[in-house]
Amino acid sequence: MNKMKFIKTFAWVFIFVFALISCKDQMEEHYAAPDWLKGNAWEALEERGNYSIFLKGAELAGFEPIMKGKSLVTVMAPDDEVFSGYLSENGKSSIEDYSAEELQKLIGFHIMYYSYDKNKLVNFRPEQGDGATEDEKEFAAGLYYKHRTRSLEAPTAGKDTSGNDILIYHNEALLPVFSHRMFSTKNIDAKYNYEYFYSGSNWTGDNGFNVSNASVDEYEIIANNGYLYLVDQVVNPLNTIHAELESRPDYSTYLDLYDFYSYYELDEELTVNFGNGSDLYRHRHEAPLADIALEWPLSNYRAIGTNSSLAYSTFAPSNSAFQNFMEEYWTPGGYSDLSEVNNVAIRYLIRNSYYSDAIVFPEEISSGRVVNDFDAVINFDVDAVPAENRVVCQNGVFYGLEDLTPPGMFYSVTGPAFKQKDLSWYLYMLDPTDLLVSLSSAESNFTLLIPSNTQMEEGGIGLEGDELWSSDGGDYGPMNSSTMIQTVNLHTVTGGIGISSSGIQVLRTNIPYTYWFVKDGQITTSVLFNNYFELPTSTVNFYDITETTNSGADWSNGKAYTYDSPEIFRPIISTQSMQYRLAITQDATYPYYKFSQLLRDAGVVDAARGSITFLNGVRCVAFVPTNDAIDVAVAAGEIPGVATDGTITDQGLLANYLRCYFVPTEDNGMSTYPYIGSGVNGDYETRRAFFDGTGTAYTQLSIFDDGQKLSVQLKEAGFGTGAKVDVVPDFYYFPFSYNDGGAHYIDGVL
Repeated sequence: MNKMKFIKTFAWVFIFVFALISCKDQMEEHYAAPDWLKGNAWEALEERGNYSIFLKGAELAGFEPIMKGKSLVTVMAPDDEVFSGYLSENGKSSIEDYSAEELQKLIGFHIMYYSYDKNKLVNFRPEQGDGATEDEKEFAAGLYYKHRTRSLEAPTAGKDTSGNDILIYHNEALLPVFSHRMFSTKNIDAKYNYEYFYSGSNWTGDNGFNVSNASVDEYEIIANNGYLYLVDQVVNPLNTIHAELESRPDYSTYLDLYDFYSYYELDEELTVNFGNGSDLYRHRHEAPLADIALEWPLSNYRAIGTNSSLAYSTFAPSNSAFQNFMEEYWTPGGYSDLSEVNNVAIRYLIRNSYYSDAIVFPEEISSGRVVNDFDAVINFDVDAVPAENRVVCQNGVFYGLEDLTPPGMFYSVTGPAFKQKDLSWYLYMLDPTDLLVSLSSAESNFTLLIPSNTQMEEGGIGLEGDELWSSDGGDYGPMNSSTMIQTVNLHTVTGGIGISSSGIQVLRTNIPYTYWFVKDGQITTSVLFNNYFELPTSTVNFYDITETTNSGADWSNGKAYTYDSPEIFRPIISTQSMQYRLAITQDATYPYYKFSQLLRDAGVVDAARGSITFLNGVRCVAFVPTNDAIDVAVAAGEIPGVATDGTITDQGLLANYLRCYFVPTEDNGMSTYPYIGSGVNGDYETRRAFFDGTGTAYTQLSIFDDGQKLSVQLKEAGFGTGAKVDVVPDFYYFPFSYNDGGAHYIDGVL
């Protein structure tokens, strides 16, 4: 579009919009004044004699026909004395010093669409109208507080993300009317909360309402085209929250960060109605951010309920507040400039800076009633906000803060990922899994491991833009969300008390039957520990850990640590299986090789599936005698169905006996695999079939935990040694832990 064409289109759209909205609105039927009344709003003010300045302004702005009866109106009228003072305060000698466009905005803000008597403004019922029942009148009483005015701003020129010229549409301004019913519904003090924003005004609405900054001197003067209300101040036109921020250079950092999520949306209905060949756009912000640039939440003027009630409350930190927070929080974490800070951290800061459902007052904030969109309480000192930074806007309210109070997650166990640059990639795993909010909860304690960016990269995870990529799904691409959830859960212990610097410790992660194993302050996971079960020539490495703090202070809901493994800890993959390992192993170097051989000899292995047939997919704990233990037992004739030379003499008897080494977890109420301190200490039933073929019965296996070691003993089985057998302590009694079961080596046979 060339420049001249753009200017002509701009002018045409403005003229067309203004002419169109001056036509009689079909909605006026719902708000009609009695048809027997005489004298229009213009005549009523003329008769009063001291409203000449307001009327002259209405004439110059083009509102005279409307006030003389062309449309239904509700007028908030300041008298000549009030208006003269206003002109003087604003450096004007006459109302004629304003341009027509300025008067359309100023005078139009005093002229509301439709005809509202006092009761309608005290408790507006946009859905039910005069037919509202008493119960309906109590619902959200006074909260439908914004009303459409004739105050109009022409479409403004802008550019889309491609740099093309566009027209940005502006709906007519909405005028806030604060009634006593609003404050009683919110159960807050009307005078304190109103005057908090309007320090130069007085609350006089205990039996009615205040109109933005103005008190009402006389209510409900009846005209044949509406109602007049005489007010003690000129009603100042209000900005949107976005325009208010634009007018304040001290809040440019916040606005720049907020507008990172800005976009322009083509509105087809507005384009058809008002575009005259040009597309019309609305200035939006990406969900879940509040649309602080919009005059109306919905562009449809028929959506009166939403447009009159839905408002936004913004709690914006100043530039200096951002700078102070940068120096106190992020600079010690390795960031040198705000532009380097992780986008997830910035987004949660922004999401903590607004309430997107309603106008909120200081008393609601200080009492802890205001909760942001991720269920965190908005918390700041309302009395510390300077009076000039408390502003009612036409689409909500603006609080300008001199201090930046981040959401609680910045100081919870997730804090290291927010604060430290070298740990920041982990936020891109925490955020899309929706675990970030739950891990920040003050309702639970957590112990977290935080991997570094380097560990994630060495583990095959990359960062593309704001998205983690990996080859978990085969081809390299966006990381699978289920894998991210499992990885985060592997790094999380709920209710943990921290990691001990000495001795042995087993901590259950948020993945069932998956653990951290700690030995003298070093850590590994059960996933890595399983390497010894899968490949006995491998070594099990334990890694140093370092507790992280918030500048020496504890995190609010637990402990957080980094660890020095060469790559990120990863969860068990679905192909890993304890039962599969026992079923298929034929390598004599494995400590459980001879137990696997006995299972095959007993005919309880499905070689094609790599499964143990009598388990039928049941999760269990297996107590596996080592090769040496089996050799000793065979030689002593202690294994039923096996001769002293290893020959199988009774396959069925052997099969029944081997069943005794497997304890089903769910059937026995076991929520964890046994380890020292696990609380698994008692009698458990192991399922087996009677060897005489008469039916199904159970044997009983007792597990003992004396605080130093684990032991097991087969009771009342009808065979076996009956001896108490110890779990092999090679790895401090830690279980090998898989999705389908856990395993311990034992130093004898049952």
